[in-house]
Amino acid sequence: AGVFILHQADFKRLLAYSSVEHMGILALGVGLSGSGVFGALLHAVNHSLVKALLFMTAGNILWAYRTKRVAEVTGIGRRLPATGLLWMAGFLAIVGSPPFGMFLSEFTILQSALAQARWTVAGLYLLFLLLAFTGMAGIVLNMTLGDPQAGQAPVRTDPWCVAPPALFAALALGLGLYVPEGLQQLLRQAAGVLGGMGP
Repeated sequence: AGVFILHQADFKRLLAYSSVEHMGILALGVGLSGSGVFGALLHAVNHSLVKALLFMTAGNILWAYRTKRVAEVTGIGRRLPATGLLWMAGFLAIVGSPPFGMFLSEFTILQSALAQARWTVAGLYLLFLLLAFTGMAGIVLNMTLGDPQAGQAPVRTDPWCVAPPALFAALALGLGLYVPEGLQQLLRQAAGVLGGMGP
């Protein structure tokens, strides 16, 4: 999936390939067992929040630009400032940047691999994360920070179109700063059922 992300021309398809990548991360966490299972379950929660943020924001972009082609979408930050901010936040979250929750869950899985001395697994894991980051960064940064095409004026976005993805962004950020004890306990119990354990 990381290879497909590198050359993606459709930003909604980019998000779909990103989901495939993250399903691989979930499978890796479960396969590592131990605390890796807890990390995978936490990652599933984080991924659902971040991907909801990204797809809702992608809907706003599609509404304004009337196209899904990456090459035809530039200057989001100037034309749709709030949407541009959320698009950037979603990008940082989905690639596992701190302090978003995805960083915490991906780091938990990495810790599990290192604790088991699975050096090759850990190295490949980091390599594929880097590939995904590189592929998405080039696309998202150009879409958001590039200059708008000639004749493209700023667009007023209905606040109700911005509020739901903003809520998901806040939740994704919040889980990176603090995981509620109730959620931790629930994930530990689920990890136990799958043969893993909590951190």
